[in-house]
Amino acid sequence: TNYASTAGAAGEDDVRRSGDGDVRKVTIFGTDFFWPCPSGNPYYEMIPKDVDVVVSHGPAKGFVDDGHGCPSLLEHVKRARPRAVISGHIHSAHGCAGGGQGFEDVTFVNAANCKSGYTVGWDAVVLDI
Repeated sequence: TNYASTAGAAGEDDVRRSGDGDVRKVTIFGTDFFWPCPSGNPYYEMIPKDVDVVVSHGPAKGFVDDGHGCPSLLEHVKRARPRAVISGHIHSAHGCAGGGQGFEDVTFVNAANCKSGYTVGWDAVVLDI
């Protein structure tokens, strides 16, 4: 079952088998678009603490954001501690950032695919969970 396309919902997106045969579900929480949102995105409050991946339109402040990320999202990432935060929006900030600043266990991804203006130019980002 895939709930990632339902804004504000978390659910089992995939079941992975590791090399030793263990099964682990991966949970994804997707937020509705709110940009910019100085008062905070109301969907961020709904991010569960046991989620593996958070998907949002815009990036968290300070990570693959070219200085334009959302401080409210960063606060909720601090609370929920997902394994990955995947966003886009800031085309020039495409790429991955591994934690730091107290987020060593979180991978931040800006998967924007437009390199210049609205022309696709960046390679896809592949992230193993």
